[in-house]
Amino acid sequence: MSQRVAWRVPFRVTQRKSTSPSRKQKIRPRGYVAANRTMAKTAVESAVPEKAADAATNAQPAMPSVIFFDCDDCLYKNNWRVAQMLTAKIESFCSDRLCMRPGLAYELYKKWGTCLRGMQCENLIDELGVEEYLEYAHDIPLGEHITPDPELRAMLLSLDPTIPKWVFTASTKPHATRCLELLGISDLFQGVIDVRAVQWATKHDDDAYLNAMKIHTASLPGTTLKPHECLFLDDSTSNMKAAKRCGWNTVLVGRRARDTGELLECDDADHAVDTIHQLPEIMPHLFPHKRIVAAPESAVLPGR
Repeated sequence: MSQRVAWRVPFRVTQRKSTSPSRKQKIRPRGYVAANRTMAKTAVESAVPEKAADAATNAQPAMPSVIFFDCDDCLYKNNWRVAQMLTAKIESFCSDRLCMRPGLAYELYKKWGTCLRGMQCENLIDELGVEEYLEYAHDIPLGEHITPDPELRAMLLSLDPTIPKWVFTASTKPHATRCLELLGISDLFQGVIDVRAVQWATKHDDDAYLNAMKIHTASLPGTTLKPHECLFLDDSTSNMKAAKRCGWNTVLVGRRARDTGELLECDDADHAVDTIHQLPEIMPHLFPHKRIVAAPESAVLPGR
């Protein structure tokens, strides 16, 4: 049972009826009453800080209309082993098959967001070459490095079932599908939005996010979607920047830099976690079993 909080109105002047006809009545300056009411209110709020804090905690954040998950190094973590294999395959294709100088593939990636996009924009590869490149680069033994993740599956299943979930990857749909199958979560998403689906735009480019929104709304006829209704989880700070620029809500998954291991600073991430399994800790409102029912306003300040 809540206890009433005792408090005093500060600097209150108590008047007594004058018994002497010559004694003048004290006159309060203009604004005195309003000032004391404000001070009294402050006194109450200061006396029950835990109640004010509870009220703020009970205010539920807005629910997203859709959640977009990156795939590699986001839905799974394995010390970038898959990323390193992909990088080696890309470098091999560019140097051995396209006779590009060593290191150019990485330079294109840094400049354009992906090596493929760089080769397309700089006319270093044709359409047939693109298909050959994608098949070659993703021909890696994923099964040796990705295993079923029951904890991840349980977490995804505990998300609010009314919120659609997509895998949004800069890779290809076949590659992402293999990853999802190995993790044991391929049945938990609306689908995979890959590099082809967004018309080759990279996640450094606003068009990728706009296209992803269009794909989602097209899958649910009659629906509309605004940028602030999208929640995006990814391991790239560059992708966080682009998504935030488009108005999306963002969660950085992985707080350590790949090359140096240093703690990342990302002003464009609304939240940051080490692994995706920590999502319920930072956004409990997405999980029905973790939601807190807001207390009625009358319960905020006892004695009202």
